[in-house]
Amino acid sequence: MFPYQDKELTIRERVNDLVSRMTIQEKIGQVNQHLYGWQSYYKNSSGIKLTDKFKEHVDWGQGLGALYGLFRADPWSKKDYDNGIRANESAHLSNMIQSYVINKSRLGIPTLIVEEMPHGHQALDSVTYPTNIGKGNTFNPELIKKSAKLQAEELRLKGGNLALVSSLDLLKDPRWGRSEETFGESPYLTETYTKAIIDGFQGDLIGDSDFLDNKVSQDSRKHVGVVIKHLIGQGEALGGHNSGTVPMGKREFLEVYGPLISSLKKAAGVMAAYNDIDGVPCHANRYLLNDLLRKKNEFQGIVMADGTALDRLMDLYGNYSDSVFAALNAGVDLSLWDDVYMHISDAIEQYPQLLLKLNNSVKRVLSIKFLLGLFDDPYIDENDTNMEEVIHKSNDLNLKISSESMTLVKNTILPLKKGSSLAVIGPHVKNIYHWLGDYTAPQLENQYDSLIDSLKNYTSNIMYAKGSNIREITEDDKLINDAVEVSNKADAVVLTMGGSSMRNFNMNFLNNGAVSEESILKNTDTGENVDVASLSLGGNQIDLLRALKKTRKPIIVVMIQGRPYDITEVMRLADAVLIAWYPGQKGPRAISDILFGKINPSGKLPISYPRNTEQLPVYYYQRRVLKNENYFDETGCPLFEFGYGLSYGSFDYKNLEVSYKNNRVLVSVDIKNTSSVSAKETVLLFSSFFGTDVLPQRRRLMSYKKILLEPGQTKNIGFEIKDDRLLYMNKSMKWDKPRRVELSIKGLSKSITL
Repeated sequence: MFPYQDKELTIRERVNDLVSRMTIQEKIGQVNQHLYGWQSYYKNSSGIKLTDKFKEHVDWGQGLGALYGLFRADPWSKKDYDNGIRANESAHLSNMIQSYVINKSRLGIPTLIVEEMPHGHQALDSVTYPTNIGKGNTFNPELIKKSAKLQAEELRLKGGNLALVSSLDLLKDPRWGRSEETFGESPYLTETYTKAIIDGFQGDLIGDSDFLDNKVSQDSRKHVGVVIKHLIGQGEALGGHNSGTVPMGKREFLEVYGPLISSLKKAAGVMAAYNDIDGVPCHANRYLLNDLLRKKNEFQGIVMADGTALDRLMDLYGNYSDSVFAALNAGVDLSLWDDVYMHISDAIEQYPQLLLKLNNSVKRVLSIKFLLGLFDDPYIDENDTNMEEVIHKSNDLNLKISSESMTLVKNTILPLKKGSSLAVIGPHVKNIYHWLGDYTAPQLENQYDSLIDSLKNYTSNIMYAKGSNIREITEDDKLINDAVEVSNKADAVVLTMGGSSMRNFNMNFLNNGAVSEESILKNTDTGENVDVASLSLGGNQIDLLRALKKTRKPIIVVMIQGRPYDITEVMRLADAVLIAWYPGQKGPRAISDILFGKINPSGKLPISYPRNTEQLPVYYYQRRVLKNENYFDETGCPLFEFGYGLSYGSFDYKNLEVSYKNNRVLVSVDIKNTSSVSAKETVLLFSSFFGTDVLPQRRRLMSYKKILLEPGQTKNIGFEIKDDRLLYMNKSMKWDKPRRVELSIKGLSKSITL
């Protein structure tokens, strides 16, 4: 037995011994994640088989660092229920992969099986949750943590090891197609959600101390790791362009993104972002990946490249060797589908000092494999029967999250009375893929609730008409006329409006999985690489709404969307507006429960909702400058402030108290439910700085709490803020205290002197 096989040694000792025995080619194999996982197998009448392409790649690397997307199913992978891997086949395939890799590796090194889980596992038979932008409306990190824990167990039972989860991006420009992957615009909300995701997925896998000094835990195979993406600033890209440039100064960068980077300390991995920051690509940014992430914030995990991002460095550096040098020197440990890291050997010949960088990256990849117990127990139990229970619990939780992810922004009619006759109209109604967002697997009918079937829980009198397409404009009025006809027969109209991130199997994709521009569907307007110049609603949607208004029937608009749209006319014409985002498989049921009052809406907007494209940007923490906020031809304020959202209840805020002692700020406020229904309320605490030597942000979200109040009930809600969070970066680029801080909650405010 070699020392690296000795369970009594620490992870550091085992890793160091193993690396000392490896050839350069074996090391190169460990930092490569070149293969698309779905190309590793095929199915025929005799079962699941491994492909020659997979075997050849393992032979090239004399092992396999990681395998991305083994279970992925979607239009890009061309895997579906005919040729893809079902949940009950996943553990078997995982074991086949591990067995082959271990037996072909001279030193018996297992691989990491890496899976996309942006809003559920992107695989057959999996639960699809609301996309992140909807989850941001919940202001409920406990739900996010519970969801992460269940997703981790689902992935573990299938044999997966690392989950890729979007969490770090901020929604600064909603023209960006990946807006749906953000939790909104708030750095603090995103920070708390990121911590909840890491805690939920990993539990106590990584603590505050250096895990390299520990032995492999006996419970290690009960865990999976999470790779948080994207590091960092993708939502800042100029003009809302995907992978665009981010012209951001260091002060803004550290004030906004510094705390987010700190939240990554316990993650097993992070994925670098496509964009540059002030001209330096994130994948070549040693200050970001080494100085900030590792040294300052003591991050212990791996840095993974985004798909083909290292090949994009070729445009800057012109050749493989210099691109390898830039990425390895910056601290990118593991590639993703690119060719650049296939040329590490040539780069080391040109730059011998790179061997030390390669060794460091190999050690980090291997340390995660040890940490997850893959060396001691690489296989998963194929006879485990817990998956059904996990999916059942996930579906129940999915409904709760979906119910809290929707925000009511106008209401003069809800809740509806049971038995009301309804005209259900809209381009989303009968296509579940419009409801789910990008990065979505094929769906079976028993996996989701339809809107019409969900509404039948409350009324049997339902009529349907499509009314409009999402983007495609029709010249004749047949769709609209049909909708008007059924609306005239109904008590009320439920109208879906918005957009779609739907993909289909006829589309073409880039080599990083983003849809190619020439194959974007006529009715797709959101998702990766689908950026827009205008936030206007597409198709004949507004014409349809105007026609329905003439029927004089009450209109409830349900916005199905991955980004905000210009809904100023929707707000004027509709009697109620519910922003449901992409609400997942349980979204239709949650909408029905809200419309008929079974669920009291509690969502709050995690963005400053713009009136239109022209007034962008409108995010709430812009700097307080001496300028006219309004334009000559348009107001500068958003349609809805950050945190806006209506309820069937009502609340009264009183008695704000603020004190400062022992380096802590204590804030409390009384909140009363003044309505006759139980209701949840999200309490938001903001700070504003005064007496600074640079222009401060107008305000910052410092904390939040979501509470349940019974009719007539009053609660005193308290917050405690450490004063080291009340800092700004001064003219000398040092952290400094403002002279005065104003704390505010719902229009009440008090100031303290620091």
